[in-house]
This record gives sequence, C-alpha cells and structure tokens, in this order.
Amino acid sequence: MVLAGTFVTFLDFFIVNVALPSIETDLDAGSATLSLVVAGYGLTFAVGMITWGRLGDLYGRRRMFLAGLALFTLTSAACGLAPSAEVLVVARFLQGAAGALLTPQVLAILGTLYAGQRRGPAFAAYGFAMGIAGVLGQLIGGALIEADLAGAGWRAVFLINVPVGLLALPAARRVLPESRGPRARLDLAGAALVSAAATLLVLPLVEG
Repeated sequence: MVLAGTFVTFLDFFIVNVALPSIETDLDAGSATLSLVVAGYGLTFAVGMITWGRLGDLYGRRRMFLAGLALFTLTSAACGLAPSAEVLVVARFLQGAAGALLTPQVLAILGTLYAGQRRGPAFAAYGFAMGIAGVLGQLIGGALIEADLAGAGWRAVFLINVPVGLLALPAARRVLPESRGPRARLDLAGAALVSAAATLLVLPLVEG
C-alpha cells in the first residue's frame, strides 16, 4: 500500500510532460504558466520533505501517510478538474506539498516494518516503484491522452490518481501499524530557514 503512494507521487513528476501541449491549447496557457505546472510540483515537493517527514516522527507516520495520501488524491482531482491555467498551477503546488507529506513516511514505515534480511527486498521494492514511475510516466500519460477516456483528454493524467488513492486509503488504514520517531519539539524557526534555503536552491534549478 505504501508503495502505491510512492508510485503516484513520482509518476506525477513525469506524466504531466506529455499533457503540456493539450493543456496549452485547452486552457490557453502560456509558456511561463506551463513551466509552473511542472516546476511548482517539484518545488513544493522538494521544499516540504524535511519538515513533513519530521511531522511523521512526532505525530505518527501512519497518520501522516494517510493524511498525505488523502490530500494527494484531493489535489489530483483539483488538477484534473481545473477550469483555468491559474487554478491548475495552484493545484499543482498543493499536490507537490501533499506528495512531500506522504513520501518521507514511506521510508520510515518500511524501516519500522522490516528488519534484518527482509529490509533489503523492501527497500529494493521502493526503489523499483520510483524507477518504474519514471520510466513509464510519459508512456502512461501518452496512453491516457490517446485513449481520451470519457472525453477527459489531458485531465486523465491527474484523475488517474483518484481511484488509486481511493483504493489505497482504506487498505492502508487497515494494515499499517502506527509508529513514531524520537520525541522532540518541532523547530519551526529551523523549518522555516530550511524551507527558505531549499526554495532558493531548488527554484532556480527547476526554472532553469
């Protein structure tokens, strides 16, 4: 179940690329807006990872994973139903933040559930889920747009996450145990500084 969350979050780094020409036509989006559709997701995803991972240590990794998966499902629906390019950009920023809440919990949960010789295959499966999402992202996106399911067109590349999330949420709620890290106060000032530094580092890279 946790690998389903990993798969969809990394898939959305790549699947959107093949949808950009259709988004440009359908929503009358300019090149700068299209850049933000791609870069906004990567920016909030990268910036949020450290802080959101700490929330899992403090308040429960299962709880934060479920919250992240629910938010990722909702923001994916918002992307798929966006009536304008501006709404799509905002939804993509929020989708990246939801992915940043979900993703660090996966490694922590795997590290808690699997020990000894079982840990190697578990982390190999995690790496495989990331890799296959990168390899198949644009192929899946192209197939969805070509199929034009229910006339969804480019919107299907985002809406495909909704049934995945709806299936994974109840299953994860049933089978995942709760776990926490060392108890410590959340350093809000430090989190703000790290987020600002990561933004200053990542934003020029993703825009470039």
